[in-house]
Amino acid sequence: METRVIVDFYADYYLKNKLEEFFYKYGIQLTFPEKRKHSSEVYVEVPINLNERLTVDTLARIISTLESEFNLSCGEALSFKFDDEDFKQSPFFELRSTGNSPKVFLEHKKDGVEWITLCKYCGLQAKVQTSALVIDTSKIRDRYMVNVGVDYWVVSEKMALLMEKWDITGYKLQEVIHSGKKTAQTAFQILPTNILPSWSSVMKHYYFITETDDQCSICNIRGRIDYPYHYNKTDIEKNPIKDINILQEWKSNGQWAYHSIFFSKRFRDLLIDNGITRDVRNMYDNNYKSKDWLFDPVIIVD
Repeated sequence: METRVIVDFYADYYLKNKLEEFFYKYGIQLTFPEKRKHSSEVYVEVPINLNERLTVDTLARIISTLESEFNLSCGEALSFKFDDEDFKQSPFFELRSTGNSPKVFLEHKKDGVEWITLCKYCGLQAKVQTSALVIDTSKIRDRYMVNVGVDYWVVSEKMALLMEKWDITGYKLQEVIHSGKKTAQTAFQILPTNILPSWSSVMKHYYFITETDDQCSICNIRGRIDYPYHYNKTDIEKNPIKDINILQEWKSNGQWAYHSIFFSKRFRDLLIDNGITRDVRNMYDNNYKSKDWLFDPVIIVD
């Protein structure tokens, strides 16, 4: 597995040589964009692979220098590149998306949720669903599954029938309510019934260096970015996974907290074998298209 942080910023083209020299000191080759005709400012992305030499502390020094000496405003994006063994050995996967398209993300049309406060210090909240989801089901169209408001997953009728045919375990279905001008589609919210064991103590987390104000040291949820999930082999053996599972711990999307959903390797293989998705392994791959499902493997440790 490769852990990469992309540091990005806007810079005047006249800084090109100085920035190239600066990154070269850290063994990083900077690819500087061509100067535009009507502006000297360019957008620069610097992929940095974290390893024993280029650590998070080193990255913090790089960003600090860019901001203090070059007067640049930096952003960060964290990504992971998994190898074939990671996918081969993972018994279950976090579902990240069901397509590289805004059409797979729908909004709940009514207030059928209550908010609970998880941390009084930072005010982080989580949703408690109090009624069936209300969405414009016509927007599902020919898709098998869509995401609703980050927290919830909704399947079409044809997906629900396939899940029954495949004897998928670890879930219940609740029919959603249609609200919209076009004809309704039958659709169901997935309600996971199997909670994963606690993640392993060896699992790592990342905190954006450029967003320290968004981090909470009390709840340790707000501002925390999780590395690929690590689970102890013995915990999985004691608590067998189902085809659909939900994360025990809270994670934050920057606005509220929620629990991620995980699919078994068997379920993922069935989706690929039946042409519902291709075997896409990274959100930055050129072959990640509008109807591909994106999964991240988990790591099992002894």
